[in-house]
Amino acid sequence: MLDKLGYIAAGLGFTSIAASVAAWYTEKGSDTEENAHAERTGIFIGLWPQTFFALAMILFKLKEMGHEKDVQRLLSKLEKKVEETKS
Repeated sequence: MLDKLGYIAAGLGFTSIAASVAAWYTEKGSDTEENAHAERTGIFIGLWPQTFFALAMILFKLKEMGHEKDVQRLLSKLEKKVEETKS
């Protein structure tokens, strides 16, 4: 479970790098105001990869340290709470 979440977080990191570049270039226009907006959007999205990569590293380390059972226990408790709130 933790390794799958780690791979998802890493994938989101790489995806956000591509999204940052895409946003920067696709939103550019002939006006300087449009170009400034495209640049701000690209920079904003460009701030996300570090967070995703750090999260991926934490998840991989937790898996390596043997905390998989702790996560399963927490998820089962969370599922019980969700079921209790539904009824």
